[in-house]
Amino acid sequence: FEVCGRPELAAEVTLQPFRRYPTLDSLIIFCDILVIPVAMGMGCRMVPDVGPTFDFAIKEPKDMDKLNLKPNADEALGYVFDAIYWTKTRVDNKVPVIGFSGAPWTLMGYMVEGGAVRSFNTAKKWLYLYPEDSRRLLQALRDIIVEYLVGQYDAGAPLLTVFDTNCGEVPPSVYEEFCVPDLKYIAAEVKRRRPHALMSVFPKDGEISAFNDSDYDVVGISWTSSPQEARRQCPDKTLQGNLDPFVLYADSSTIKARAERMANEFGFQRYIANLGHGMLPTHPVEGPQAFMEAIDSLAP
Repeated sequence: FEVCGRPELAAEVTLQPFRRYPTLDSLIIFCDILVIPVAMGMGCRMVPDVGPTFDFAIKEPKDMDKLNLKPNADEALGYVFDAIYWTKTRVDNKVPVIGFSGAPWTLMGYMVEGGAVRSFNTAKKWLYLYPEDSRRLLQALRDIIVEYLVGQYDAGAPLLTVFDTNCGEVPPSVYEEFCVPDLKYIAAEVKRRRPHALMSVFPKDGEISAFNDSDYDVVGISWTSSPQEARRQCPDKTLQGNLDPFVLYADSSTIKARAERMANEFGFQRYIANLGHGMLPTHPVEGPQAFMEAIDSLAP
């Protein structure tokens, strides 16, 4: 969080991949999805071998009284906006800088669990035990996310991504009840306020059909879905994904073969080649290079 909070450091970390891989066609700002709970009053620290850990957890609805449900985005998150502006300036506008936020459900999961966990059992119980309080927390996060994304757009990020990495933790019907309406609202409201903003959503490991009629321009696909099924569920959207990140541990010929197969299965219209989730700290630097070379070789 120290690096996230210092725009000059966040910009430098964002730029490092571009220096190593100069054919990259975009950058995503270096940050952490948990800056929003921090802005709401939940102090967070990185614990070695554990990960992000909050000073307290939202164990019961009464713990929401400890939160600031309406923080001022400029005051509490302005350092992210500065980092985007600095990065855009330093890259001389050669490639776009992408902004992002965690989705309400994913953020709620970490807040209820108190930090990084292997499963989100307590957060899932909340949806059934405290449905109205869950909605109140989710909607508060939704409104903060809108302000946060608008601020990132104004700072120079033309594409804004909402990552819902915990989408697959709940049944599709529950996700559609508690999460989809807020996600659709985020895209609609950001575009209402900033009509030229491009919006992307990543409902990891979930059914994506609910977003085909949304205001999102792009829908991200995890490696657990086939390109054919993704196209069937979202025929009207640009799709992004979905190479298994573990492929990047393979030799270059394997990486290139897998990447080319993926791109050919998605097709070359309304498609952004990417991984099906984030990179891992132990990935060899040669892996992304082979992936990008494979995709670049397919460009018309």
